[in-house]
Amino acid sequence: MTYDVIVVGSGPAGATAARVFGEAGISTLLLDKSTFPRDKPCGGGISARVMRRFPYLESALAGIPVNWVSKVYFEAPSGIGVDYCSDDRLYLMIRRCEFDNLLFSMARKQVDCVAPALVRKLDFSGNSVTVGAEVAGERKEYRAKIVLGCDGANSIVARASGLRSGTVKNEYAIDMMEETPYTGLGLREPDRMHVYYGYQGSYGYSYVFPKMNHVNLGIGCKLDHYLAGMRGTQYAHHRKFVDGLIAQGLLTGASNHANFRTFPLPISGPLPRTYAERALLCGDAGGFVNAFTAEGIYYAMVSGEHAARTAVDAIRANDTSSNRLGLYEQAWKKEIGQDLSKSVAIQRLLLADLRRVDRIVEAASRNPALAGMLARYATGALPYDQFKRSVLFRALPLYVSEKTRAFFGQR
Repeated sequence: MTYDVIVVGSGPAGATAARVFGEAGISTLLLDKSTFPRDKPCGGGISARVMRRFPYLESALAGIPVNWVSKVYFEAPSGIGVDYCSDDRLYLMIRRCEFDNLLFSMARKQVDCVAPALVRKLDFSGNSVTVGAEVAGERKEYRAKIVLGCDGANSIVARASGLRSGTVKNEYAIDMMEETPYTGLGLREPDRMHVYYGYQGSYGYSYVFPKMNHVNLGIGCKLDHYLAGMRGTQYAHHRKFVDGLIAQGLLTGASNHANFRTFPLPISGPLPRTYAERALLCGDAGGFVNAFTAEGIYYAMVSGEHAARTAVDAIRANDTSSNRLGLYEQAWKKEIGQDLSKSVAIQRLLLADLRRVDRIVEAASRNPALAGMLARYATGALPYDQFKRSVLFRALPLYVSEKTRAFFGQR
């Protein structure tokens, strides 16, 4: 069959894009390797600004369990911690199996869907793109003018279009997480998220995210670190983390190995190019993840919407060339480009020397204004440009004051 657009992957990026196509009257096929609802390993936290950016979520989220968090605890590698409580909502906690199914259900009302459909091959020869997929044990072929790659960190569309090549050791992290009902792992503070920076003296983090009826917790580290010393023993590391939280009294119960998952996470920012002839990449497929906070859902939805709007205009203009589709890159860079590029710089600066994290968290523990800025930036509530202005306005005078006090105290 032939369509205007084929969207490969029905997660937040693909479902958001498909919804735009459906509303625009563009003939669209949505493909996914899984039947929905399906499990998706992920921390499941989304910045509160998703509600301002996608206002239709306000009513839609009433259909699934959600937990809004306004309390945050940060801990530096040295053990110094900061508690912050916001007057407004900071982070939305959802289960991906429920949230993704919600977005998928909204999209499938307006477009054709085939799932499960395992995409095996793409052919960009001629004036269309042909997508070969395995459906119910049979090989199927679908054609379109444009394909959107929303198929995750291991995107076949990214490879087939030539937008991703080579090794990925330095571009990815591995997240090892568990999502268990409170009946199995009780949480002392179901209204507070916990983030611990640094793991085994290297780049890494660990976290505890409270959902409505589940706790989601885990460890993340760079792929090269994982391959060098953790592969095959990942659950032992996770179990040690969980048992430590139980010993502290933060958790009760026990870890459940059956709920443990690992998944790759791009941490090097968007690919150098996220468009090609008849192809656009969104979400994890294009590297749309905040490298410092590890949040990807918000950026997946933003990139999916921009890709769809660019594709709609290209189809109506009968021009699916890379020059035309390059407008997609201009659009997402204008909205989230600085956030994503600066997140990579901050990640590399801070986590290359964990003593820098210690100094920042220590300063925040003594200054509520700085603690608020850190909490809001780390949860995505404060975009980079606002964070920078806040630091210059509030943190710089604090820095000068402390340096002056230290200087005169030594004399």
